[in-house]
Amino acid sequence: MNQNNRADKRLPWQKECILVNPFGLIKAETVDISKNGIGVKASKTLPFKNGCELDVFIPKQKLSQAKLMWTKKNFINTIRLGLKFLPAK
Repeated sequence: MNQNNRADKRLPWQKECILVNPFGLIKAETVDISKNGIGVKASKTLPFKNGCELDVFIPKQKLSQAKLMWTKKNFINTIRLGLKFLPAK
């Protein structure tokens, strides 16, 4: 993954989180964060497709909504997700 095309710097940030939409939910862990998005890792098959909107629950944080921009599976069956924050409704 090429990080040189990112507009905003991502900072390491590890927190447990839950990703939810009408098709399912998964427990995951944040990896990094920027002002526009968040990187997440999960160890399960995703019930989501790229482009879907998700509620992101992180303990002791304000609920966020995000759009799933990309997924990438690595060799140890961990799935990385790139989420872009959506404007508050």
